[in-house]
Amino acid sequence: MTAFLLDYLPTLTSQSVTLSPVAATGIAGLSAATLSTLLGGRRAILLAQATASSLFLLHFLLLGAQTGMLMCGLGLIQMAVRIRRHPGRVLGLLYGLTVPAALAVAVLSWQGPMSALSATGFLLATLGRWQSGVGRMRLCFILATLVGSGHNLLAGSVFGLVSDAMGLSGHCIGLWRAGIFRSRPFHARVASDQVAA
Repeated sequence: MTAFLLDYLPTLTSQSVTLSPVAATGIAGLSAATLSTLLGGRRAILLAQATASSLFLLHFLLLGAQTGMLMCGLGLIQMAVRIRRHPGRVLGLLYGLTVPAALAVAVLSWQGPMSALSATGFLLATLGRWQSGVGRMRLCFILATLVGSGHNLLAGSVFGLVSDAMGLSGHCIGLWRAGIFRSRPFHARVASDQVAA
């Protein structure tokens, strides 16, 4: 499949650069997904992810990849529900129904390990979107991305693997900025250093 995706990348000629709709939606989706990892607020992260998911839905539609398209659609439903910090019962039920729907999509389009990795990544992202704290959300997204990268590696998805690498980097940077990887947050260290001086 890698050669297939590479066929859609821009071709350079002496007159112009042509960008296919598949490449354009893949590049735009990759950009929005990367942006989502660099944002600090929960709502902003989900809105950027929804933009990326919409673009990847079109990307997969143009590629004829129905499973990816359906998973993106289910993810969009989740993000629409979780934009609200406290969705009501009906929206919570709608969110919950995306899980069996995603499992059904995986079973009906079963391709062995690729489908298993796709479904597991979706479930971890589902758990991440349900979190109210950005730190826990990012940790779930890191796990989902690691699992999803296995799917993208087996599928030979160039845009998917680049998106995974950028996503992992962005989420790790976001956690580092929040002080998750340090013993004390940066501003606490600066304050204690100023008191000591």
